[in-house]
Amino acid sequence: MSMAQDGSALPRLTSFSTRHAPRGDEVDYWRQARREAYVSVRTDPVGSAFEGEIRLARYSDFRLSTKRAQPEEVRRSTSDIAQGREDEEYLYLVFQLSGKLLVEQAGRRTLATPGSLVIYDSAVPFSLSTKEYYEQVVLELPADRTFSQAGVNRSHDLLARSFDCGGAMGAVAAFFVNLAQRQDGDRLGAHHLEPQATALGASLLGLVSLGRCGLPESLRRGEALAYMRAHLADPELDAEGIAAGLHVSRRTLFRLFEGTGESAMARLRSLRLERARLMLHTQPGKQISAIALETGFSSSVQFYRAFRAAMGMTPSEYREVGVTGGPATPVLRDLET
Repeated sequence: MSMAQDGSALPRLTSFSTRHAPRGDEVDYWRQARREAYVSVRTDPVGSAFEGEIRLARYSDFRLSTKRAQPEEVRRSTSDIAQGREDEEYLYLVFQLSGKLLVEQAGRRTLATPGSLVIYDSAVPFSLSTKEYYEQVVLELPADRTFSQAGVNRSHDLLARSFDCGGAMGAVAAFFVNLAQRQDGDRLGAHHLEPQATALGASLLGLVSLGRCGLPESLRRGEALAYMRAHLADPELDAEGIAAGLHVSRRTLFRLFEGTGESAMARLRSLRLERARLMLHTQPGKQISAIALETGFSSSVQFYRAFRAAMGMTPSEYREVGVTGGPATPVLRDLET
């Protein structure tokens, strides 16, 4: 075990990669890696080929890892919990970096999309599933201790909900994502940040809990934004559907966006346009009609009108400016909070 100059232990780093597995044994290797890095689960890759990697750091009071993998189905049943060898119950705070993750627990299901946070509990049966390559940062915290530090009663209310990482939550999320991505190369620096990380983990739980209670409303609004992002491609998504997905009334949904400069439905349109702008730049070969459909517009005509009204140019002109490196284009207002 490596030690710092003051005699305290540096975080222990472990790397798991299916590239290290014998050919044909990648799936069995991954199942064992998942059990060692997290808790006992049953996992089945989706598709014939599978690759996965976990880079895990064990600190005194928490674990922090980056995980990237091909599509898989993961389950933890009541019997898995009963037969597990874990000496504690853990909370998993998942910061989704790429791909989509469907989380089901405590009678709820939610879709984690890039930029969102989802929480699940090792003591409650759950399932995780992805249909595409994904990347995430996973913060593992001892459940009872963290709830106590956050001053929050332990319950299922926070589980399987997507939270948008904006505002104060975004600052804390960025801390853990950056720490996870740099802890391999600077263990001593990560060690010095460990006390702050422990406190920030509890504070993040406190922030999310405040949001679920409605104080402040910006956190509830963040949850609404995460839901909108997860369902952008649905052209029939409306205020009633968003409210139902969040288990709130339409009136509550509308109130969450009062004073932001945009109504709930106007913000949904802005999110669609933001996604379309990104696709126009990063997928130059994709047809504009396909981008319109994938961002939830019912037709190309509707997409063109909305895009031109917001950006002052057509999607084709916007793409051409990006390709040729022309003058800066207008930017949609950032109304995350």
